[in-house]
Amino acid sequence: MSIPEKVNLTTGTGWGSDRCIGNTGSVPRLGIPNFCIQDGPNGVRFTDFVTHFPSGLAAGATFNKYLTYKRGLAIGKEHKAKGVHIVLGPTIGPIGLKAAGGRNWESFGADPYIQGVLGAATVEGIQEEGVVACVRHLVGNEQERFRQLGEWDEGVCGDLETSISSNIGDRAMHEIYLWPFAEAIRAGAGSVMCSYNQVNNSYACENSYLLNYLLKEELGFQGFVMSDWGAQHTGIYSGLAGLDMSMPGDVFDDWLAGKSYWGPLLSKSIYNHTMPQERLNDMAIRILAPFFAIESTSIPGEDDTPNFSSWTQHTFGQRFPYQHYGPIVQQNWHIDARTSFSNKVALQVAQEAIVLLKNSRKILPIDVECGVKRILVTGVLAGADPKGFNCKDQRCIEGVMTLGWGSAAVNNPYVITPYEAISAKARELGMVVDFASDPWDLENLESVSDAADLCIVVVGAYSGEGFIEVEGNYGDRTNLSLWFNGDEVIKKVAENCENAVVVVNAVGPVDMEEWIDLEGISAVLFAPPLGQFVGQAIAEVLFGEVNPSGRLPFTIARKKQHYIPIVTEIDESNEPQDTFDRDIYLDYRFFDKHNLRPRYEFGYGLSYSTFVVENIQISEIKPPSEYLPYPEEYLPIYRTIEDDICDPEDALFPHEELDPVPGYIYPYLYDRDVYTLRDGERFPYPYGYKPDHETFPPLAGGGLGGNPALWDVFYEVTVDVKNTGRLAGGHVVQLYVELPSTIHISPPKVLRGFEKVYLEPQGYQQVKFELTRKDLSVWDAYSQQWILQTGSYDIFVGSSSRRIDLCGEIEIGF
Repeated sequence: MSIPEKVNLTTGTGWGSDRCIGNTGSVPRLGIPNFCIQDGPNGVRFTDFVTHFPSGLAAGATFNKYLTYKRGLAIGKEHKAKGVHIVLGPTIGPIGLKAAGGRNWESFGADPYIQGVLGAATVEGIQEEGVVACVRHLVGNEQERFRQLGEWDEGVCGDLETSISSNIGDRAMHEIYLWPFAEAIRAGAGSVMCSYNQVNNSYACENSYLLNYLLKEELGFQGFVMSDWGAQHTGIYSGLAGLDMSMPGDVFDDWLAGKSYWGPLLSKSIYNHTMPQERLNDMAIRILAPFFAIESTSIPGEDDTPNFSSWTQHTFGQRFPYQHYGPIVQQNWHIDARTSFSNKVALQVAQEAIVLLKNSRKILPIDVECGVKRILVTGVLAGADPKGFNCKDQRCIEGVMTLGWGSAAVNNPYVITPYEAISAKARELGMVVDFASDPWDLENLESVSDAADLCIVVVGAYSGEGFIEVEGNYGDRTNLSLWFNGDEVIKKVAENCENAVVVVNAVGPVDMEEWIDLEGISAVLFAPPLGQFVGQAIAEVLFGEVNPSGRLPFTIARKKQHYIPIVTEIDESNEPQDTFDRDIYLDYRFFDKHNLRPRYEFGYGLSYSTFVVENIQISEIKPPSEYLPYPEEYLPIYRTIEDDICDPEDALFPHEELDPVPGYIYPYLYDRDVYTLRDGERFPYPYGYKPDHETFPPLAGGGLGGNPALWDVFYEVTVDVKNTGRLAGGHVVQLYVELPSTIHISPPKVLRGFEKVYLEPQGYQQVKFELTRKDLSVWDAYSQQWILQTGSYDIFVGSSSRRIDLCGEIEIGF
């Protein structure tokens, strides 16, 4: 390839400059089209006739690996049907450090192990359908506030000098924040997206230690690093730091101006020798490699192009609608990407994600034979928003929740509301159904709830991405309270209704302390954002057609001070700092360390049935060794790419062949003056930058995700599970390990395995867990490797992080 051809692969064509949310340049001479890059993790964004899948948090609440893999398959299949080449998903950062974080609902839960397992399963599913997965956001993107310059104008917080810096220690970086990315890379993820925030006071997308060393050397990542939209802040420095693709190509907040840190400037930097041509070659190789390396993918052909436009829903429109430029062409073919498989998977995830938190009077499942003949359904989230189901970026919050708002939102093909589904089932049983949606008319609510045998209150809390403000919430939630007077609605109903059932449909933990112990509260369900089937799934659980099997993928606290707050204040430097001082004590680890009693712990969830876990057996598969073996030496460099003869004449804009589109970013030079460095001059490369290749990977590296020996299985743990109840149902068996503190102090327990089993009444199944070297290791910052410690490793098997059924012990000595 020529220099402009390679540059074209690395640089987006600009916001709105082609059909997808992000588009690379093309290489027509070699049959390489513009790559279509599209959100996202919950379905295809900005188009029609697609499935609105339940959120990542919902997938996390299922604790179901295979179902999450099938969700990835279904998402990949629909992106493929729409002509997408690179899927912006799954989301495995934020990890959920802060309960009020705006985008927690996009990822799988507040634990690195569950994020890694389910993130990897999603990558495998998406890429099996012939599209490349881009895992996001690397790393430390734990709040939306201050995430990006330009989003915070004066009057909100003043003018920022920098984005917020997530300051993360070395051990926490490895054991918490990088852990899920290592698992996704091991699963073959083709792309990784770097985040908006700084990491230890260096922007994530130009942090050489993060990208070049931790990601590409230590985790052995072979694909390409893509910037979040506008997260690039420099040209040459970001390239040298390991960024491979600039999205959407423009400079942030100067969309469609044709300005780019790369594009023609990247071409110029090659011709004037400030950017090594070898680095550009590496960028291009990494971008193309996944299309060859992933068995199910290939370079898209001429007909494998997007059949929709992100910028208009009309069938025909101007070729470049944002620029108001170009001829009238067909923009949308309205291809129906949905399948019976998609519907089945989306519904099953929604059903299995619902967590039964309380059922004190066994009022659930609802049974007309038990005297329930009059039902009241109330709460804002029970019905439809007056603005509809598909307002811009899903910021319609005065009704049923399908997802949070922002770039991970999806257009709903339809939505089944809780009231619609509950009332339909109640009518089939001959019940009387009433509905009251006004949360402020408590006098009316008192009257209608007093007449009901059972009252279902659907309440919740929203959040989303930081570029959107909703009700004073700039992405992150301003508090953990229920929205729309939810607490008062619940208390009024509980005061007057014989049996109140609360359904909390929310993006994360909410404060329940005002009402959870009231006498009138008979049952409580938690439902993460469930997509288009939200109402159907809730109704099926309430009426017992589905036995609840969801588990909390985070902890719900009793006290607000037990949560980590959002950073909202900055000092006079206008450089916000966020020091992650809880270190490795994320979520339940923090509660266990300080012996704090949560309201509902990580992994908690009830069933309409009962289960017994017994007969733990631990067997050694391979004798453990204290230190990692040295990885193999890198293969010798085999050069097959000849550097371009650096003549700027070859890269001038071809005006005779091409009529430039306004705002479109091209790789071409506009003049021959590239300013070549004079003899003896040196470009001021970043401190520590080395253009030379390493001979050996670091000790912790050597393979996809890290040193291959990290996945050696040392022990196998088996338990027997039996359904002792009257109903068939699913049970999540969870394995936790308490590591010894011989060298490094660790949390009282860490999740290291989970399996979901489905059993008929009196049914039985053996469950097997495998414990790898990595599962039993800690990160040693001094030696920069994973180490095993001598001592006793306590094994806990139970139904949550606090409900332990069985214990065992492993003794390791060297």
